[in-house]
Order: sequence, then structure tokens, then C-alpha cells
Amino acid sequence: MPEALGEPYDLSRLADGLRPLELRHTRATGSTNDWAKLEAQSAAVCAPALFVADSQSAGRGRGTNTWWSAPGNITATFVVVQNAHVAFGLVPLLAGLAVRRALVPITACDRIGLKWPNDLVVGRRKAAGLLCERLQRVDLIGVGVNVNAGSNEAPAELRERIVSLRELTGNPWDLTDVLCKIGREMHRVFSVKSQKAAHELLQEYSQHHWPTGKNIELVDTERAPRVGGRCVGIDSQGRLVVRTGQKCCPLLTGSIVSVTSMTG
Repeated sequence: MPEALGEPYDLSRLADGLRPLELRHTRATGSTNDWAKLEAQSAAVCAPALFVADSQSAGRGRGTNTWWSAPGNITATFVVVQNAHVAFGLVPLLAGLAVRRALVPITACDRIGLKWPNDLVVGRRKAAGLLCERLQRVDLIGVGVNVNAGSNEAPAELRERIVSLRELTGNPWDLTDVLCKIGREMHRVFSVKSQKAAHELLQEYSQHHWPTGKNIELVDTERAPRVGGRCVGIDSQGRLVVRTGQKCCPLLTGSIVSVTSMTG
């Protein structure tokens, strides 16, 4: 069950459950990524750490996107030491896998899928998103999860595009429990000891990549404005591979803007 009204997290239990991560908490902030970045750049925090806010007024997504958040949902940023075995292109993928590993067992919803490069979805509806940034020695992993507030509370333009854990299960969720589970999986994933282990995690990611086998269209800022074709999966570098005609095109950057099932 959720924490008492007005207290989204049990901070003592959260700190204990997240060890060895250092916990930083605030009632409200503009963006947890911006807050974490300032603290990390000024050496005011030692990784691994977690910055969590009860509310966020200026959450950022990739590029110029924003992230809607509401009371009852998770907005947090992990600060992790850069792992020499994890290239930055893999960070959002492995972070998404960590979140999925945490959410599927507690919700019993195996339909939670991964959508390259930084979303968790159930079908076409977004359940969680990530914003990853690399500083000199650490990686910032911003995590937003729709836990107890979902489509009914969202702005009209988002209601058909998002889903919450509460909507998936019919139950309210304790944010402390959910964030502890995410934190443990995040620490486990980013503590890999070899490139082989990182590659095995990427293979696990690929098994749950929802767009694979579907026709997709995406915006790629480094190429033509739009790229379309059949998604054939993720390569060993974490790039999205799209087949256009007889040619396979690996993409390191971009955002999938439409997905349609294959027919025939």
C-alpha cells in the first residue's frame, strides 16, 4: 500500500533499501537530472547516489521533450560511476532493462516491453522513461515511472499514450518498495565486471524489445529527417537496426515515432 498521505516515501526505509547508494531527497525540484548534475559537478555527492523528488516541475526528456510527472509517480536520478565495460550508447538500454527487471516481478505483468532507446511500454502506452547523460566520471540516469497516477490524471494529449502500474494491476503501489527494487537492479546492472556480461545484458534487452519485427518510422537527427522500415533488432553496439528495402541501417541516435505490426 502507498505511504501515508503527504509522505510519498519512507526515507529511512528507502535509504536502507538502497545501500550502498547515497540518498538525496527533496520535496520539489525542477528536474532531478539538473539537480544531480549540479551536485556531481561540484563534487558535493559521491557515486553511487540517488536523487529523488516528491514532485518535479520541469522534467526533461530526450532532446526538447518534457516529462510529465504527478503525485504518486516516481521521478528520480541515479548517479553511477562510469563502467569501462559499458559504452555510453548502452547506458539507456541497460538502465531500461534494470527498470523492467524490477517492475515485472512485482506487477506480474510480463507485457512490459522495452522501446529503443529509453522507454518502457505496454503495447503503445508508455509506462516509464529514461534520460541518460554522461559527465566526466559518472553517468546520470533519470528515471520516471508512472506508478499510481496514469492516463486519468494526465493532460488530454497524453491520455492515450501512457499507462501506470496501478492501471495495469488494479492496485496502488508503495513508492518506497518500487524505488528500492529499481535501485537494486540498477546497481546490479551497472556493476558488471566484463564486456561479455554487458553483452549478455544487451541480449536480454533484445528479447524484450517491443518494436522488433514491426514496421517503424523514426526521427534521426544525424540522417534524413525521417527513416522508415522494418525493425530487425538491436546490434552488439546497442544500435537500432532498420531494414529499408534490401539494406540494413544501424542507427545510434533517433526516436521511434510510429510502430505498426507486420501483415501478410
